[in-house]
Amino acid sequence: MAKIVIAGKSECPYYARAELLGDKLARNLPNFQLHKIVQQPDDWEKWLKNTCNERGWQHMKSPIVWRELVDRGGKGVLIGGANEFQEYAFGYYGIQSDQVSNDMNLISKENKQYKVDIVKEEAEFKARSSPIHVCITCATSPVCYAIINSIGQGDVFGKHTEIALHLLDTNDKLEELEGLKMEAEDLAHGLLREVSVTSDTKDAFKNCSAIVLLDDLIQNPEEDKSAWIKRNSSHFSAYAKVINDAALKNVKVLHTGNGPVNMNTYMMIQNAPNIPRQNFVGLSRRIENNAKAVVAERLKVNTSGVVDLIVWGNVNGEHYVDLARSRVHGYDGAIWGPPSFSLPAPEMVWDKPWMDKDYIELVKTRHEKMTENLKHTPSMSAGGAITSMLEHWWNGSPAGQMFSLAVCSEGWYNIPDGIVFSFPVTMVSKGYWNVVQDIELSEEMKTAISATLQDIQSEKDVLFPPPTPPPTESKVTIIDPKDEEQQQEKTEKSESSEGEKQDDSEGEKTDPKLDTIMEEKTGSTTESA
Repeated sequence: MAKIVIAGKSECPYYARAELLGDKLARNLPNFQLHKIVQQPDDWEKWLKNTCNERGWQHMKSPIVWRELVDRGGKGVLIGGANEFQEYAFGYYGIQSDQVSNDMNLISKENKQYKVDIVKEEAEFKARSSPIHVCITCATSPVCYAIINSIGQGDVFGKHTEIALHLLDTNDKLEELEGLKMEAEDLAHGLLREVSVTSDTKDAFKNCSAIVLLDDLIQNPEEDKSAWIKRNSSHFSAYAKVINDAALKNVKVLHTGNGPVNMNTYMMIQNAPNIPRQNFVGLSRRIENNAKAVVAERLKVNTSGVVDLIVWGNVNGEHYVDLARSRVHGYDGAIWGPPSFSLPAPEMVWDKPWMDKDYIELVKTRHEKMTENLKHTPSMSAGGAITSMLEHWWNGSPAGQMFSLAVCSEGWYNIPDGIVFSFPVTMVSKGYWNVVQDIELSEEMKTAISATLQDIQSEKDVLFPPPTPPPTESKVTIIDPKDEEQQQEKTEKSESSEGEKQDDSEGEKTDPKLDTIMEEKTGSTTESA
């Protein structure tokens, strides 16, 4: 079966003649298929050049006609222009075009107006569609590959929310981004209205409602922690300045990865004054899910059945996994109940030494163990943590459940205002999070949380060193040598005069016994007289 494709400029009279001839063939031949492509005059040359380059043809005018063998894979064979198509139709089917020049000109004007109307309708349709713009940085990361499908099919932002996806990475990875874009389009999700790739941060963040930061600046072997923290700070501060200017003012920014998430989020808040600070958050859920999986393995339940497990503190640094309030659904124990029924996880584990030591070690090493077994960094679990977090933030989290999230403190649990710290939160209100503030902390928890706070403060001190106290002041007197000699002479004179006075006073003094004898002699002389 043959299919004829006729393409041309909307105002071209020769395209009008070829079009009418094609319509005539389609009406009279039962197995004849016709496909028309109309381009505006401004778009024609670019479209024709790209089409010919893709198919290896040489054709410079309007229209262009080719034949595709549908039953043989659709490979196209160039026929030519309007004259060549007329010869082809007469030679194969004995049909000619009987259109005169006036009719061709009239039809070409109608075609042009029709194309204008079609473009206008498409623009109006797109205007009625208002997709939200979502940007993913470091888009060649395997984690991005794991989350695009969920975003496109409506699992994250809603089943009725259209998405314009922006994929950002460096210049040397643009070719990979183009391949990723093609694969995303091949998903054929109706909600994925547009996919764009770029290496320019301003274009990537423009009009965005949500931004997912996947950048992972790996610490080099010769690089100390302070230099690494400063490099992270510089990188994400630059992002924040562009987001502040280009993104929507209510944009939601989720920071992920294995770097200093708390400190990077803090620096972005400092460099984006136009964005509310509660719209910058750090992902704690990957560690939270790791901890839940360890408990689920211990109790032989599904990981989703473990709830209300909290991660406090520094996400990828010193943090405290709080199992005290966690609950478990679906546990095969002596007490059963409906799906909403749950039991305290610590009581079901009932092994305090394991919870105090082995459990913490299993949570810390789980990520490394997965990496060792997979021979690469886990991406599917990281992508799941990101999509579930965005889904809850955007559409609300399950009622009655707590989750972990690194947010800017307002003094909760004696954490200083402005410090980015992982707290227990709920997201029942769509688009907002709320810190759970009524948890009673034991002394053990207070000590652990204090240690995590010190770890965050040490990272902050790298970027903002505390002021050092000034040295103690000492007075220095400079004396002229002449003045020193005069002063020395005065001192010697004063000392000598004091010595003479002392001698005189000592000469005047007499012994008390001698005074008594003299008095007695004086008395006897008086009596004799």
